[in-house]
Amino acid sequence: MERKVKVAAVSYLNTRPLLYGFRDHPVMNMLELSVDYPAKIAQQLIDGEVDVALVPVATIPKLKEYHIISDFCIGAEGPVASVCLFSEVPLNEIKRIYLDYQSRTSVALLKVLVREHWKLDVELIDTNGDYQDKIKGTDAGLVIGDRALEQRHVSPYI
Repeated sequence: MERKVKVAAVSYLNTRPLLYGFRDHPVMNMLELSVDYPAKIAQQLIDGEVDVALVPVATIPKLKEYHIISDFCIGAEGPVASVCLFSEVPLNEIKRIYLDYQSRTSVALLKVLVREHWKLDVELIDTNGDYQDKIKGTDAGLVIGDRALEQRHVSPYI
């Protein structure tokens, strides 16, 4: 029996249409599909644990070899509700920002915005688990994915 191709995709709501298209397709007999958050999938591809993955563009420079096999992506031309900086205070009052461990691309973009666009003097804190409860006072948080959609109902500043 031939080895199945290991494929990894993002586990968020915005990937469901892509995964739905594969659901009953005969190609699934040749695939071993796993889903997880973007940064974990990226690391799996970097480490050679999967053969094909839907990864953030920030992953590409870290790969020894890559092939872009489609022009399909998770992208937007307008406002995005699932990648946001949340706080209880206006931007210029933020002192510390917790960074979402699930997305390297969002963190890289936030760092550019903080340094070059907003010119904020803030402490950036890496996370590795739940941190949304720390988004209070002058502490803000970059939150992505389905958790960001939930945080929209909590934080007054987005």
